[in-house]
Amino acid sequence: MTGNDCKKDKEYIKDRRPLRRPGLAAFSLLLVFIMTMGIFLVLPAPIGAITLKELGNAIAKLDSEQEKLLEEIVASETMVAARKNEIESLGSDLETLQRQLDELARQKEEMAKDIDKKKNLLADRMIFTYKYGNNDVAKFIISARNLNEIVNNLFLFKNIMSREAELIQLLRYEKEEFDRISRKSEEKILEIEVTRASMEEEKVKLERDIAENQVLLDQLKGEEKEVQDILSAIKSRIADIQPAGMTLAGEWTLTATAYYAFGSGGNDINGNGITATGLRARKGIVAVDPRIIPLGTKLFIPGYGEALAADTGGWIKNDRIDLCFESLEECFRFGRRKIRVYLVED
Repeated sequence: MTGNDCKKDKEYIKDRRPLRRPGLAAFSLLLVFIMTMGIFLVLPAPIGAITLKELGNAIAKLDSEQEKLLEEIVASETMVAARKNEIESLGSDLETLQRQLDELARQKEEMAKDIDKKKNLLADRMIFTYKYGNNDVAKFIISARNLNEIVNNLFLFKNIMSREAELIQLLRYEKEEFDRISRKSEEKILEIEVTRASMEEEKVKLERDIAENQVLLDQLKGEEKEVQDILSAIKSRIADIQPAGMTLAGEWTLTATAYYAFGSGGNDINGNGITATGLRARKGIVAVDPRIIPLGTKLFIPGYGEALAADTGGWIKNDRIDLCFESLEECFRFGRRKIRVYLVED
């Protein structure tokens, strides 16, 4: 860090003075640790985890999401298989119905021939009736040579008329039956086609859901691996720096600056040296953004030592941290740098 940079830091330190809150009682509460880490994950949600416990919980949550997706994929695949079987069954129904329609067409052809015969017979009878109609019928009956012949002629005429009526009724019945069967067959074909189209559409949707869930599952697996790698890397770094008698449980990567603690002369760049928590500034006291690191949090900083988040500052936002030193020389030597800060577990 250059001399000019240090001057800038001096101005920055002066700017922080109004945010210190003299008169606050010494801190007595250890706030619940909350920190959001910049891991941009798609599903199920961005993981706000930095402590080892939170990372472990994030992995467990991802496992649960994967299990849920697997269940949905299996359920969808089962439904697709069921729909395929139903569609195949409908295909068989259509084949059966088509055979029935072919048989119906054959019957229709035979019925048409039969109807033609009956129509011809009816025409012959109508001709006979016409021939002996009106007065001719009376003449036909009266011309009989005796009563027995009259009775026979009357019976013959009645029989002819009765058969004509029966033939007309039979023709009407056959036509109605043929129309009914044809109409029912057409309705059945339409019903099967509509049902099959609906099932095809549902099958396509299910297959699309399977594909989408598979994509999400692959994403979750990638996210889990990423979190596992982060957790493994943090554990490895903690193992390398683990101080005696202290348990480290989390990690931040922050941009650090330095400021000079209040000196014995009573007239330096740090004002009255009282922090936002009411403690006097000294080495081991650091200024943080309370939204990231709650005030009162115990920390360990490699190359600096144990620290306490006990101060704030106008420039200390987001990933910034300000370390207090007891001499201006130390402040110059430290300058501005990226550091890893570790959470100390109580």
